[in-house]
Amino acid sequence: MRSVLFVGGNFLSRCGAVLLTVALAWPSAVVAQTPTATAAGKEEKAAAKETSAPALSDPTILLVRDAAVRKALQLTGEQRTSLDALLRTHNRMLLAIRDVGPTGADETAQPALAEIRAELNKILNAKQKLRLQQLVLQVQGYDCLARQDVARQLKLSPEQQQRLAQIGDEFRASVKAFTEGGGGGDAEANAAELARLQAARLEKILAELEEPQEAAFSKLLGEQFNFAQVNPSPADAPEFVSIEEWVNSEPLTMESLRGKVVVVHFFAFGCINCIHNYPWYREWQEAYQGKDVALIGIHTPETETEEDNAKLKASLVKNDLKFPVAVDKEKAMWKAWYNGIWPSVYIIDKQGRVRYWWYGELDWKGAGNQKVARQQIEKLLAEKYVEQAEKSGELTADKR
Repeated sequence: MRSVLFVGGNFLSRCGAVLLTVALAWPSAVVAQTPTATAAGKEEKAAAKETSAPALSDPTILLVRDAAVRKALQLTGEQRTSLDALLRTHNRMLLAIRDVGPTGADETAQPALAEIRAELNKILNAKQKLRLQQLVLQVQGYDCLARQDVARQLKLSPEQQQRLAQIGDEFRASVKAFTEGGGGGDAEANAAELARLQAARLEKILAELEEPQEAAFSKLLGEQFNFAQVNPSPADAPEFVSIEEWVNSEPLTMESLRGKVVVVHFFAFGCINCIHNYPWYREWQEAYQGKDVALIGIHTPETETEEDNAKLKASLVKNDLKFPVAVDKEKAMWKAWYNGIWPSVYIIDKQGRVRYWWYGELDWKGAGNQKVARQQIEKLLAEKYVEQAEKSGELTADKR
């Protein structure tokens, strides 16, 4: 009986956009530090060094932020409220590690991550922990077979583990060759080819597993979950602070912008790379006029000349830039976002969550990210806005 779920790829592909990795990323390989993961530690790290497989990502925090996952876990209103409070407490850290995720975070983030996991362990009941662990395994895909706790539960022999590791290495080599070769040039064709490679990998895996092991693996994975409905987000957008002056607008707050898609971009009016992004900003300010989209510039001066607000205003008029601009002379917003380059563009959904971002010119060397950004704005604009009660955490409104 070939009953093992076709797992992996979908959610990490979506997280790949969030973590600025390859959009068609597939699950990578070692241990997730989830509340129910029992074999995390030196044993797993030592095992990982013996294979060419990369470290398994830890999707737990990305998962529990999402409404669809919370529904699958059957969280109560009180649990939602506790979880939201926990994540808000560590929002700055979560924003700071947006490009690497919890797995790639350095030692300075580990105490906070450990606290999140410990508190999450208290918030969830046993049934919810088990389901979350199943979702984590589904996200990690077939690479979770490299986990020592999984290997023990499936009673994999050393020879099986070695062959499964080799199958994983061969799969990753095939994916690398395909992506480095430029793929098929078409997103659907690329996805189809990667799905074919994943299916071929599954066939080889099933050939290595005995039927009792297949059944045990399916049981570990649990009921298949549709990760296409998950909207990964590393953190909430920071509130505007220490703004010297607002240009083209009265003072704004992130809280007041709930229900709108917010495009925040850092720039300096004398920066040539920033200027190269202006055509897209003009396009967006015209296309989304009167719609639930807010385009906001954060002007963080780089030179002494750029600290002159009169020159900033003249530049905005000259370039027909009519959107609100927050003057960030103290670099308070720059630091709050852990931003590091002019220009940078961030897209925030109606819930106030950071969903997509780009560093540098959008169309650098013909990259075409202005088109991708426009697509993501449209996507987020189509999403529902779910307002939550401040105290109960229960859903109180559901609107476009």
